[in-house]
Amino acid sequence: MPSRITVYEKKKRRNQRIGLIVGIIVLAGLIAWIGWSQIKPAAERQQTDQVFQKTVQEQDREMFQQLVYLNNKPLKLAETNQLMKWFKADPERLERTVAEIKSDQNNYPKETKRTKQQDLFSLKKQPGRFWFDTYTLHLNKQTLEVKVDTETASISIDDAPAGNADQEAPLTIKRFPGEYEVSARVEANGKTGQATETVQIGDQRTTTVVFKLAQQIAPDKKEQYGVDIEKLLEAEVKARTGKTVEQMTDYIGRSQSEVEKSFGPPTNQMANKTIYDGFEMVYENHEVKSILIDLNKTTSELEAVAGKPESKSTESVGTVWKYPSSFFDDLLGWLNIKSEKRVIERSGKMWLELRN
Repeated sequence: MPSRITVYEKKKRRNQRIGLIVGIIVLAGLIAWIGWSQIKPAAERQQTDQVFQKTVQEQDREMFQQLVYLNNKPLKLAETNQLMKWFKADPERLERTVAEIKSDQNNYPKETKRTKQQDLFSLKKQPGRFWFDTYTLHLNKQTLEVKVDTETASISIDDAPAGNADQEAPLTIKRFPGEYEVSARVEANGKTGQATETVQIGDQRTTTVVFKLAQQIAPDKKEQYGVDIEKLLEAEVKARTGKTVEQMTDYIGRSQSEVEKSFGPPTNQMANKTIYDGFEMVYENHEVKSILIDLNKTTSELEAVAGKPESKSTESVGTVWKYPSSFFDDLLGWLNIKSEKRVIERSGKMWLELRN
């Protein structure tokens, strides 16, 4: 029969074996826990594209500030909120950015063609935990081009002056990606032209915004042409007829005898028309229907003063130059002309027609 000492020692050795096995199991569990809680996050952190996507989708501000840098410095809270909101607002924008990050990391440090065309971020590698690397994303400035259709216009971005642009020289600006309020303002002819657009800088390699301000500051027809044409009409009508435009208008509806009483016999007469030196009277039922007054101007000379007509049409009287109705209404209203008035081109000369 074995001694009590022998039984005790066997039991002790068995307990030692059990303790060793338990220790090995605990150690293995500890190693597994370290692998799960420490190594796995380090490995995941190396997948910068996935980290960025998850950070934006979950609006993890703390992680975003660790990941994204502006001018080689961590983002401020306001910048973080603004950028995260901008990336999340457009799923296509986020998807495109994630693809860029993945491509750039796979090719790091060699630049890809896309990177040379200015991606939203430049990647910088840093030593990570264990044998993994980590990458930080440094925002790249993007190009904004502002065009206007006027002379020098002042351009502002988010209410801050950014420079000037004109129709010959667009303004090119560099800004970090994001949403901006771009404004243009110009003053001319006593008027102010202004417009504002919300632009997304970074969605395109170059973001272009075009402001159409010319119409807002265009001079009124009265201001643009009025004085010159008023003088032209009065001077030429006076030179050809010896009377003012208003006085000539009064002859519409009068008889031929009344006309001849004022101007004498015509130099030529045909059917329903009497021709004087510098003007013509056209009759209907023995009354003046219309008056044609020679403006003593060629087509190019009249265009220089009045501008080009909106259109032209051919009628029996000649080629009718069509200006906006408001043009004549404003201009000839000054002269108290209540009849219809038209500019006629005939035989290379320009005429003013007054008619009922």
